[in-house]
Amino acid sequence: MAPKRKNPRKPVKNEEDNLLQRVCANKRERQRTKELNDAFSILRKIIPSMPSDKMSKIHTLRIASDYIRFLDQMKRDDCKLFGVDIFDEKGGYGLQTSFNIWRGSHGLTQSSPMSGSSLMSPMGIPASMPCPIPHMNYYVGSYVMKPGGAHAFFTVTGLSAFFNANFISIIS
Repeated sequence: MAPKRKNPRKPVKNEEDNLLQRVCANKRERQRTKELNDAFSILRKIIPSMPSDKMSKIHTLRIASDYIRFLDQMKRDDCKLFGVDIFDEKGGYGLQTSFNIWRGSHGLTQSSPMSGSSLMSPMGIPASMPCPIPHMNYYVGSYVMKPGGAHAFFTVTGLSAFFNANFISIIS
């Protein structure tokens, strides 16, 4: 008769090992949550918003998506909003004000419905569409672009990548 094999499973961990494993897992989760919250905090500072906006995570992502679409439209339309040039000789481009006007006229980010499992924006454009946007300067709550000026290199393409990478985990 062949000798019986010992149980091939790992040895049963004692309570101290289980507690240590749980403490480490909790620490990793707290760090992940902190990093995600820090990223949202940065995103909230970057995207233009109105005082009435409730800046929850999902609302922040919706506004960011709308802002990416707005910047893409401004690029395609040579920085004209409803046919009017948004360039101001003194202040550069008034993107924040123009975005709020554009956003109000499109009825965006009030209650953007999500349809099924596909990520579609309120305007029917897939959320994963990349959009190359010029670099811009960031000044205390608003964007100003000046031709020939120095730029703080923040690309909306990077914002788009952040949006695409984090949107599913936020709404799940």
